Amino acid sequence: MAEPIKPAKKVGEEGVEVALAAVAQDRAALISETADLLYHLLVLLESREVTLDEVREELERRMGEAEEKRRKAAPV
Repeated sequence: MAEPIKPAKKVGEEGVEVALAAVAQDRAALISETADLLYHLLVLLESREVTLDEVREELERRMGEAEEKRRKAAPV
């Protein structure tokens, strides 16, 4: 397994850059910074041997839980 420290730092840096671009820059800058963040996130996941399928499954699980909560909260 590759060392995750460097990619983890890059994810942190790029996350900040995305946040700043979202509030202080134009659409093109936000897209560019987001692409950088996604790239470094993929590198980090690979360094920890985490697949995108695993991440997708977790997202689907969370979406299912959120949908269940909405259904329970909805008036009958």
